[in-house]
Amino acid sequence: MKRDHLERSPHLYLTEIIDFIDKIDTYVKGMSYDDFAKDNRTIDAVDANERKIGEAVRVLTKHRNVKELFYRFHIPYIDLSDMRTDLTHEYFIVNTASIWKTAQTLKSLRSQFKKVLEELK
Repeated sequence: MKRDHLERSPHLYLTEIIDFIDKIDTYVKGMSYDDFAKDNRTIDAVDANERKIGEAVRVLTKHRNVKELFYRFHIPYIDLSDMRTDLTHEYFIVNTASIWKTAQTLKSLRSQFKKVLEELK
């Protein structure tokens, strides 16, 4: 039997996305890009959480109402989903600058994800 890809609640995915953003923010707090680029553990931790966010966003866009809210609140869901694909399939090259830039972007998107979650309640 095929497992339904929408069986988990959008609320759960959105809550996880916000938690992953908070983790990323904690990992890079007080760091400059140069500090980040030299810290392989932090790079790996941020990379892993960005992949999880990208996957959650990819799944959430299958919910029409969530996708519409992403659009309304200016969440670049296509870019986030593509970022996940790039991070997952380009494993021979770690683009530290891209991971850093995405971390900074996600911090600014946290409030939009919270608005989507609030709209769904």
